[in-house]
Amino acid sequence: MVTTAILFASGRKPAKPPHVVVDIPAIKDTTPLKKRKNYHEILWNTAEVKGSQVFRIDKTISTYIENKNKYVEIEKLRNGGVPAAIIFTLHGRESTWSFKKHLHEGSLLTGRTKWVPKGRPKAPPSNGSVYTFIESAEDALYKLKNLESVNWKDLNTALYTIEEYNGLGYLKYRPVHSPYLWSGTNHYTSGKYVADGKYSSTATDRQLGTCSILKRMSDRGIAIGFN
Repeated sequence: MVTTAILFASGRKPAKPPHVVVDIPAIKDTTPLKKRKNYHEILWNTAEVKGSQVFRIDKTISTYIENKNKYVEIEKLRNGGVPAAIIFTLHGRESTWSFKKHLHEGSLLTGRTKWVPKGRPKAPPSNGSVYTFIESAEDALYKLKNLESVNWKDLNTALYTIEEYNGLGYLKYRPVHSPYLWSGTNHYTSGKYVADGKYSSTATDRQLGTCSILKRMSDRGIAIGFN
């Protein structure tokens, strides 16, 4: 107190104590990637289409543009329907964009589905003989899966739902990201289910993943249903 009084008497202010900066270390999220709630969003934001696949994907997108009205028709079968671009990518994975095959799993429209899910649609063909692709798609997306209830505008929800459409085996049990989504991008090299329940770490999925197409569409300014 005496020192302070002397300083004020002399006209000088007491020196301020030094400002101490305390570094608080950032808390690193140690949650395994596949356990994180924004897992799919993280992958999407870091995904890059492989240069070797760009021409192939652009050719595929041309098929979408030529047939877009069909996919839009299926989207509009329900309020909040599956976005046309996403239907297109599912169509490619399940039946190589053939309008003569079921969207569920790729068997011919001349009868009900032969593989999982087997025996769909439950109703007979409306024309009495052969299912139309629209009938098949409506059954696969809305009657069987109820996908109009999904918030397709949310990126993470949309991509999770796409993966769930194929099955969650990669997400739950395997060390690789699902080729159903990521084949054709930097997030996939090898590892594949070669049959129901049978996984090979050395097999490679040669089909384009849904997200490789959607990512390229987005880059080209084509609406894909989510941001």
